[in-house]
Amino acid sequence: MYYVIYDRILDLITLDCDKAISILVQGRAKVPVEVVEKQLENNDEYLFKYLDAYSKVEPNGRYHGKLVRLYAKYARKKLLLFLKCSDNYPIQEALDVCQSNEFYPEMVFLLGRIGNTREALQIIIEKLQDINQAIYFCQEHNDRELWTDLIKHTIDKPECVTLLLKRIGNYVDPRMLIQNIQSGCEIKDLKESLAKMMCDYHLQMSVQEACKVITLRNYFDLHEKLIVNQQRGISVTDEFLCSVCQGRIIIRDLSDASDLVVYNCRHSFHIECLPDGVKHNNCSVCSAVKM
Repeated sequence: MYYVIYDRILDLITLDCDKAISILVQGRAKVPVEVVEKQLENNDEYLFKYLDAYSKVEPNGRYHGKLVRLYAKYARKKLLLFLKCSDNYPIQEALDVCQSNEFYPEMVFLLGRIGNTREALQIIIEKLQDINQAIYFCQEHNDRELWTDLIKHTIDKPECVTLLLKRIGNYVDPRMLIQNIQSGCEIKDLKESLAKMMCDYHLQMSVQEACKVITLRNYFDLHEKLIVNQQRGISVTDEFLCSVCQGRIIIRDLSDASDLVVYNCRHSFHIECLPDGVKHNNCSVCSAVKM
């Protein structure tokens, strides 16, 4: 008899919010979410509590777009995690909500998600003023333009330069930073920072060189195996047919025998069936398919 409460949902939640929402979520098959949403459309707080509970048991994302606005209004601390865990909300609408509320961490995440990483970095630097997060953001996306922007915005801040010197070496050429340091700028722990940066950079170069050597070695090993396989003989059986005339390649009457051509692709031909009766380096069937 759940339909009896269709018009009393708001009253029930007002009496005991948590218990009523629990009953409605458990009985969602009998009291459709559309009915509850309609009854609570003028009470955002109750609607938020219901949809929040509903989304935990029905992760279909149907109401995630609406939940973004409700989380922003009633549970800001949960919003960023919700944005990261869900793929079922309109990103631009979510970004508009965060911009109107000046939710900068959420804006950084959403901008990064849609590929607008430079604007996201600018927010980290100018609004959040968190150099560590800015460095981590650049490391995560590993984009040369981002590093250039970060250096440009922080080169006049000695404390930021120190952090960059210590953490940039594994990602970009250190000269990008060093050449932009202004003459006369006093940088704390400059010697140690430079030493660490150069050590990290040389380590990165060593790793890349080792990877290059391994890649080349694997290439030549595979190339050698390919050549060996291609030079092996091919077993020709009674099942082989000429790819042109469809006649058998192996015949018992040697008086009708002719020269044969068998390619590595296992296509076989009578020599007289080939164009102009001349053997070619490539199989005509495979060449036609590639074209």
